[in-house]
Amino acid sequence: MRALALILTLLAGPLAAQSWGDGAPDTPRFEVCLPEQMAAFEQALQTPGYGADWAVGSINVHWVQHCGYLAMGICQVSDNSLICQRRLRAAFEARAAQMRALLSAPDGVEGPLAPLYARVHTLAHGTNAGDDCAGWDYRRGLWCDSFQAALKFEEAVWAWQLARLMGVMGPLDWDALADLGDAR
Repeated sequence: MRALALILTLLAGPLAAQSWGDGAPDTPRFEVCLPEQMAAFEQALQTPGYGADWAVGSINVHWVQHCGYLAMGICQVSDNSLICQRRLRAAFEARAAQMRALLSAPDGVEGPLAPLYARVHTLAHGTNAGDDCAGWDYRRGLWCDSFQAALKFEEAVWAWQLARLMGVMGPLDWDALADLGDAR
């Protein structure tokens, strides 16, 4: 009887997590989370006083990371967790590359935020000093790789956001940019 109770207890967690990852309606998907956050940013741009003279310290792109975490968590508890994480990493890398390709060159940007834009543009186009996921086992390494790819996407979005504040770039189709394809 104790063995049966132990087995049921051990299975209860993964089974509950599986149902959460496979379709809980109150778990926002990346393709819902990101466009909602970008719509809030676009709405804030319409606020009087919001622009290049606005407090740059108030820019927050951590929601890109948050939306990415949600996608990673959904992958983690999916039926095909490892495949999902690999696809998710590839999707984040593709979105980051797509964002970087849209960014204006820093030397063509003028205004009070131009020096900051140049730094963030360089950051978005840069590479790491090393493998941030070295030493992890395979499963955790896949998760870590997905997270690092989400961070690179976040850096590219930050550069776009600065360019948007400066009036250098227009709005984007965030529904398309948030589509992760097969990674969902």
